[in-house]
Amino acid sequence: MRLDEPAALSLRDRKKARRRDEIIQAARRLFAHNGINATTMAEIAEAAEVSPPTVFNYFGNKDGILIAMITDGAAEARRTDTALRPRTDATFDMIVIDMLTQVAARTLDIASKRVWRYAEAASIRHPTAELSQEYELVNRALLGALEEYLGLYALALRSGEPADIPLLARMIYDIWNAAYLELLRDQAMDLAAHRAALVTRLAPLLRLIFAPAFCAAPTLR
Repeated sequence: MRLDEPAALSLRDRKKARRRDEIIQAARRLFAHNGINATTMAEIAEAAEVSPPTVFNYFGNKDGILIAMITDGAAEARRTDTALRPRTDATFDMIVIDMLTQVAARTLDIASKRVWRYAEAASIRHPTAELSQEYELVNRALLGALEEYLGLYALALRSGEPADIPLLARMIYDIWNAAYLELLRDQAMDLAAHRAALVTRLAPLLRLIFAPAFCAAPTLR
């Protein structure tokens, strides 16, 4: 073995990773502009300045590119996202709504509305396909993160009973997800309108569930 082989392999790996990222970025632009079904693998290859066989070798098909786009973006979000950091500088209903709005914004940084609509439709049409399973993993991860987020607070309910955090997280997630799907389906809808929908639907419910003193001045555990 030559002494320079590990360095050569490292350089080759870096080139492969860079080429993979370039293909994903080219596909991201084309999917957002033309739609997924209207975009061909040959067009992705041309935009990335590689050969069509190279794209197939890296990803297999368009769903493979979408899976990489979603998984890479979700992993990066977990490393860098600040949306799930707890706050106590506002009322609890507004803190939760701000956090969910940031989550929606982060998902649109990962992929366009068209990509998420495609993934949502695929999960209904082909629930056992790899893309559908990856989409479901993202949803489960978000629900789990919401549970962890709520668990950081000294939650106090109007009823005086202990907070059932998984149940609360599921309730909040379901209301948010319905509003988020509306955001995806309406190409003209922006994040401000999405937040306004959450204020209308979620804020009154949170104020009914949580004790007024806690909702007005939330505290951490």
